[in-house]
Amino acid sequence: MQTADRVRQILSSRGLTLYQVSQRSAEIFGHSSLYFIPQRLYHELAIGSLSPNIHQLAAFSRISNYRLADWLAVFGFRLDDIPRLQVLIPWQRTVLLDSSVYDQEQWIPWFAERLAESHHPAIAPLGQFLKPDAPRRARELLGLSKRRFLYAKVGRDDTFAFPSLAPGSIARIDGRPTPDLLSALGPSNSKTVFLVENGLSLNCGHLRRVDKTRIMLCSTHFPFPQIELTIGGTVRILGLVDAEIRPFVSKPAPEIGPSTSTLPKAIAAMTFDPRAGLRQLVRLSRMRVGISFREASATSQWIASTLADEMYFASAGTLSDYENVSSPLRHVQKIISLCILYCIDFWSFLRAAGIPVDFLGNDPLTDQLIPRAISYQDQPSSEAEGPSQPGERAVGFLSALIDEWEELPLFIKNTLPGISGLKDISLSDIFWVGANQNPIHPSLVGASLLTVNRRVKMPVQSTAPTLWEQPLYIVLLRGGSFLCGSCELRRGILIVHPHSERPHSSIQLRNGIDAEVIGRVTAIVRHLS
Repeated sequence: MQTADRVRQILSSRGLTLYQVSQRSAEIFGHSSLYFIPQRLYHELAIGSLSPNIHQLAAFSRISNYRLADWLAVFGFRLDDIPRLQVLIPWQRTVLLDSSVYDQEQWIPWFAERLAESHHPAIAPLGQFLKPDAPRRARELLGLSKRRFLYAKVGRDDTFAFPSLAPGSIARIDGRPTPDLLSALGPSNSKTVFLVENGLSLNCGHLRRVDKTRIMLCSTHFPFPQIELTIGGTVRILGLVDAEIRPFVSKPAPEIGPSTSTLPKAIAAMTFDPRAGLRQLVRLSRMRVGISFREASATSQWIASTLADEMYFASAGTLSDYENVSSPLRHVQKIISLCILYCIDFWSFLRAAGIPVDFLGNDPLTDQLIPRAISYQDQPSSEAEGPSQPGERAVGFLSALIDEWEELPLFIKNTLPGISGLKDISLSDIFWVGANQNPIHPSLVGASLLTVNRRVKMPVQSTAPTLWEQPLYIVLLRGGSFLCGSCELRRGILIVHPHSERPHSSIQLRNGIDAEVIGRVTAIVRHLS
């Protein structure tokens, strides 16, 4: 369906014509305002000479009472691309991710329990417990969460928490009041990892208490990086890191120099204010993520290529103008690019731009009015619209897993290929290791799920300088059980090396007879505390 026809159908569902919408936009916002919707819109859409600006789309939302996120999707702008692409950028500094789910009516592939088992093996593919089922609405799955967490991506230069938390990992932060967090600190380095805000800078690291108001951000792995901070003003403890999604790929160990112990004074002295005006919000957000105009421009080119639209590209000069020129931003593509580049959530951006977010429409567009992809071979049944009874929940492995993690981070669902390095992920590529009480590698302590590249079945001799960086493999034993650890192949003998605080002997197995390698671990989901 052409965009003009879809817009006509949407307005018709509200008993509106374009002429009425145009007149109404003039009455509410003024004929000469950016919000005014011209009566020639259908013609310009048909010939491809016009794409509505953000203000006109806001006017459509206000007048029709349909959600702005849905109106954006009608014109090809998917707000859920913001968190998806934020996760994939290799940030230099630690950044807070936008964990919003903008289209809560979207269909999410879901699963059903297989036959109930009284005993779950320590390590097994998820396909042993679950099978594909009818998809669910995002809003329904979000309702299963018990609480909300913050999420951060650990920057390449943030190594205070290494090796407990690796640069490039996605950290889940349990936000608690600062006094509660301070009361748990002592004079020695904490075992837990915290997320600390120091001016515009964010760091994940271990803490120790100096006195009533002062703390020390320090490393338990490297001897010299540490920063003394005074709680209050520009310094806050945002929470403790309780979980990690770690891409497990070969990469160089972090190189730490004395310079990392000192943050730029300009960054530490400034305070991030999400209520700032648009120019200030854009400037402070760019400084917080630590990216130059040239770097941001290069990344915007990647965004444009990924989303197949050159309008997402912004030159270094244009990005500089956004922080110095007061003219309002109109192009939706540029706004989405800025939200991705500077880790700004879309609604905060619109509020800073003066767009009346609180007065926009609240009703979702139906699937008949907006195309929503359904990743399932069958069309969703009416039962998939939501639980038959409020609060009704299934009982079994899946519900226990959701209860354990307390929240479903749906914002990363489309980033799994980038995180895991696997293009098409199935239940056979994800392994449950939550019942493994005796892990033989430190990365597996607290681990719940692994993604496995089943095409890589030949272990290679590791040259990694630390055991945290050595590749891990899933090994199938002759009896049908699984083992996970670092291993190598020598003259037909598969040797699994132990790496834990408890003494273990190397396990030697005849390759292809006693055991076989199923695949290489590419990502780990694990608890930290």
